[in-house]
Amino acid sequence: MDGTLAPLVQIVETVEELFPNGNGHVIVDEAHSTGVYGPGGRGLVAALGLESRIFARLHTFGKALAATGAVLLVTPLVRDYLLNYARSLIYTTSLSNANIIAAECSFDMLEEGEAEKLSARLLDLSSHLITSFRQQLAARRIPTSLLSLPAHLSTSHPTSNNPTHLPTPIIPVLTPHPRPLSAHLRVRGLNARPITWPTVPKGADRVRICLHSNNTREEVDRLVDAMIEWAESWQAAQEALAQGGGRTPGLEVVQAKL
Repeated sequence: MDGTLAPLVQIVETVEELFPNGNGHVIVDEAHSTGVYGPGGRGLVAALGLESRIFARLHTFGKALAATGAVLLVTPLVRDYLLNYARSLIYTTSLSNANIIAAECSFDMLEEGEAEKLSARLLDLSSHLITSFRQQLAARRIPTSLLSLPAHLSTSHPTSNNPTHLPTPIIPVLTPHPRPLSAHLRVRGLNARPITWPTVPKGADRVRICLHSNNTREEVDRLVDAMIEWAESWQAAQEALAQGGGRTPGLEVVQAKL
């Protein structure tokens, strides 16, 4: 939810230290990293060179691959065990031909290198959004109590050259008023959904931005400008109310509910 990456290297090293006889196993869900990270889009485990030290990896055909279904990468022994004893697998309806063809088309893009180009573009857009938004927040003196990035994005500088600190296309924007902000963005043709309790802890409300590779820098800049515009409008509206004044222009949009 915060767009963070699991510290896989530290996790693996800890498990190996605590279970030196090899009876500790790490299972990684690569749902959000498939097609985005690693050589050929093989995920974060491959990006960190941990393939031989991970017990099982789950790669979904959804999200970046835009299909349905998933695959579990395991040893032949584990595969045979699951085929014979995993009831949820045995009694699950298999994928349709159309689903398999859709996933295969995405795998063609991975094998041909096209997906790596799209991934590089996506992560570049993510870095641009974070940098631009951070600069605008500081330049416009927007209070962090109204609009901010989480701590790991407020001061750090994600880079695609550092596999331990990669940018991510999921960027949370923290605000105590996620629904009005989301409505403000929708009016301007931008869709970023509000996330509130109980999905996140109370006091950790946010608007969740999910970028995709077909976004442009101009769209990212428009998103940043719209969020700053909302924050300034919200501040102006609150100041007017505090002074006993009437409604300010645009307040109806700012206070809109989903």
